[in-house]
Amino acid sequence: MKKLMTLFAFALVAFTVNAQSTLKGDVNGDGEVNMTDVTMIVEYVLGQHNSSFIVANADVNGDGGITVTDVAEAVNIILDGNGGNTPQAYLTCPDDHHPHLIDLGLPSGTKWACCNLDDNPTKLSPTNYGGYYAWGEVKEKTCYDWSTYVHCEGSYDTCHDLGSDIAGTQYDVAHYQWDGSWMMPSLDQIKELMDNCSFEWMTLNGVNGRRFTGNNGGMIFLPATGCRYGDDLDDVGSFCFYWSSTQNPSYSYCACYFGFDSGYDRLFYGGYRCTGRTVRPVSK
Repeated sequence: MKKLMTLFAFALVAFTVNAQSTLKGDVNGDGEVNMTDVTMIVEYVLGQHNSSFIVANADVNGDGGITVTDVAEAVNIILDGNGGNTPQAYLTCPDDHHPHLIDLGLPSGTKWACCNLDDNPTKLSPTNYGGYYAWGEVKEKTCYDWSTYVHCEGSYDTCHDLGSDIAGTQYDVAHYQWDGSWMMPSLDQIKELMDNCSFEWMTLNGVNGRRFTGNNGGMIFLPATGCRYGDDLDDVGSFCFYWSSTQNPSYSYCACYFGFDSGYDRLFYGGYRCTGRTVRPVSK
């Protein structure tokens, strides 16, 4: 029995050493970011620590190395958590208290939400499709066409001008529902996600979609949500339609969206604003 317990303890330690904390800056894996984590980074830089667990978690700024800049980043996290205005960022979704900021190590510092927007906050989860919204509208509805679109007079050629980018405005459903620093992603932020993350089509908890992984180990899952037009919902489980905050520069009745399936992904510039598509919010 003693030998069995020893083997079990060894296996548990081996698992812990090779694991990566979901909390950015949590170098020692205790669920908090404090001066102990800062000290451990400093000791690693000085050559006083070589634990693989520390190595996996000490690259706080996600640049691929462990230096004094990671010390500064960890200190900033602590300061934000002790009276600052910046919510804690994670590498993966840590629990059911959604939404969370997920750090993908993107050059702009943009953080992506762990889940899609939904009118019902109890439904928030990384695999939930979320709500479907016409571009510039802030509530779900049962029918999505020009006759029900509030930002026109019943036809595509009567669309109201909401501006070239609605992020952070009264027309931004993410900012309206979640408030704070949450916004719909711009076209540039979606491009940044595509250019700086690896991705794979997968099934998570029975839901098809794509997982995006940043160079710092951060991950988000975007389910294949389909699209709503009229009272129909099409392509659920096979294609993803995510609104950006950017209007089409040439056709005011269209807005840009991010679309992908198991075979390819691309940015689309011609999504009819009246159609119902999902939103994955971002924050900086």
